[in-house]
Amino acid sequence: MPNRRRCLIIERHIWETGGREQQLQIPLGVANQFFGTGRSSHPITVRVFLPPSATTPSFEKTVTISKAYRNGTRRINGFSEIGGLGSCFIFFEETSNSGVYNVWWWERDKEIIAAKFNNWQQGMNSQYGRGRLAVIVPAPVPRRIDRV
Repeated sequence: MPNRRRCLIIERHIWETGGREQQLQIPLGVANQFFGTGRSSHPITVRVFLPPSATTPSFEKTVTISKAYRNGTRRINGFSEIGGLGSCFIFFEETSNSGVYNVWWWERDKEIIAAKFNNWQQGMNSQYGRGRLAVIVPAPVPRRIDRV
């Protein structure tokens, strides 16, 4: 049976503030489905493509996927580069190496991205607004999405 790679697409809100803006919360069910159970924190490697159309990563670093939190989330910590992002979708695409992900983000045409994929899950609402959207889809995912 062929190895089927997947891609996690997670929304980042403009008002993200946790962990000095270097973390990304992921609804627990989606995080466990994509990264495995959240009994303990563990490192993952992200290969970041900027712009998304780049053919080689702009940089690579190790970040941490947290254990499960009581609020029903897990977090990616130590990813300072996302602190300067506005509202966007961040893509984590599995590679052929376990624990290594190709990552990029798309700040434009968020409505097109939301319409392009089905079966979105939504995190819990907070005092800041609605819960974030997340979906796991088959990879590879196009790096430019500007049409439904």
